[in-house]
Amino acid sequence: MQDLLQVTIDQESAIAARDAEIAIVQKKHQRQIEKNGERIATLNTQIEGFYRLNRAVLELDGKNSVQLACGLVGLRAPTNPALVPLSEKWSWERIEKRLRRLYKARFFHAPKPPGLDKVKIKRELDGDHLAEAGLALSVEENFFIELNRLAKSVAIVEAAA
Repeated sequence: MQDLLQVTIDQESAIAARDAEIAIVQKKHQRQIEKNGERIATLNTQIEGFYRLNRAVLELDGKNSVQLACGLVGLRAPTNPALVPLSEKWSWERIEKRLRRLYKARFFHAPKPPGLDKVKIKRELDGDHLAEAGLALSVEENFFIELNRLAKSVAIVEAAA
C-alpha cells in the first residue's frame, strides 16, 4: 500500500511539473497568438468586404466563388435555410396566431405546450403561403475562405532550393 501511495504522489508531482512547464510555454506564446488571431479576423473581414463589393466582377461562369493562388473565396447558400419572420412587424407570437388561424394545429408540436414545428412548415409551405403567415426562408449566403496551405509550402520549399 505504501508503494501505491508513493507512486501516486510521484505521478501527481510529475503531472504538476509538466503542467507548470506547459503554462510557461503558453504564457510565452499567448501574446503572439492573440495578435495573430486579431490580424486574421481583420483580414477575413477585409477580404469578405472586397468580395461582396466586387462580386459581379469576381464571379465568372455562374460560380459563387473564385479560385486564387492562395485559396478559394466565395459565398455559400445554406443547405437548410432558417425560417425567419418576413419583416420586423412580424413577431413570433403574431406568426403563431396567423398559422393557427390559417392551418389550425397542423404546424404545432402536440405533446408539449404547442410550439411551432418549423421543419414541417418549411417542408409543406411554399413562398406565398409562408409570406401570408409572416414568414420567409433565410437564404443569406455565408462567406467562406479556404486557404491553400500547399501553395505556401511549395513556395517556401522552392525559395529554399
